[in-house]
Amino acid sequence: NATLAIPTNPTNGQKCIWRWRNTDSSAHTLSLTTAGAGAFRFGTTVQGTPATPGGKMDYIGAIYNATDDRWDVIAYAKGYQP
Repeated sequence: NATLAIPTNPTNGQKCIWRWRNTDSSAHTLSLTTAGAGAFRFGTTVQGTPATPGGKMDYIGAIYNATDDRWDVIAYAKGYQP
């Protein structure tokens, strides 16, 4: 399991995609930091990051909102074979 820390020095409207690769044989979870300035926040479509099965990789997409000082998580695609 791991935690994605708050990205530094973002600009308004900046888009990022993170690839989370689980190289282990058992499922693991990538948590996103949701407290504090510049943290991630989820909407109603993407509400969290469920466990990634062993040997798979997931992608997480977010856009930075400078007005609210938050990374809005807009996409979570699961289960890709490396």
